[in-house]
Amino acid sequence: MNQEDQLSVLSEEELLSQLVPQEAAKGLLQSYSSLYNLFLHISPRQMQEIKGVGEAKLKRLLCVREVMTRMQQYRTRTVRVVHGPEDVIKYFRYLEDRQQEELWLLMLNTKNHIIDSQQISVGTINASLVSPREVFHAAIQNMAASVIVVHNHPSGDASPSSEDRAVTERMVRCGKVMDIPVLDHIIVARHGGYSMKEHMDSVWRK
Repeated sequence: MNQEDQLSVLSEEELLSQLVPQEAAKGLLQSYSSLYNLFLHISPRQMQEIKGVGEAKLKRLLCVREVMTRMQQYRTRTVRVVHGPEDVIKYFRYLEDRQQEELWLLMLNTKNHIIDSQQISVGTINASLVSPREVFHAAIQNMAASVIVVHNHPSGDASPSSEDRAVTERMVRCGKVMDIPVLDHIIVARHGGYSMKEHMDSVWRK
């Protein structure tokens, strides 16, 4: 049996024990139930609260998390042109595992080819806190013809809140003034995605 086959038969606790002491691996999995939850849904502070996870072991765990994140982001590179919400959800699928809400901007040219994406803010999405100045500054810097606003829901539920709706209306209005249309506001979550344009078309027709 080669090394790959040997690893494939190991339990999650046995795999984790290759990175941290066995006692720490057992404690982490007892607290967070799976490797998936451990690497994607808990903070470094929570990891370090487990006996046996010091600075060196914490760094090792965070390196694994970063590798996983970069692998997820690499898959988005297959999306080059936006034809609809599904393409945007696929492009930002890696956000579904983030612990905090993150607001991102997807910038497009006149043919809806992706120019770039940029993180605008981290934390609860609030209409009074999300600055159109930052959003459209990024769009202007990248010579974007249009943009799509994207954020995630760590809860897993993609249903919009009242603040999500308020942010959408504000960004759409500002986009019209700036002559950089906001084509959509997409919410990404583990249990699906949500297109504000599809459900709030009246905002775009004002």
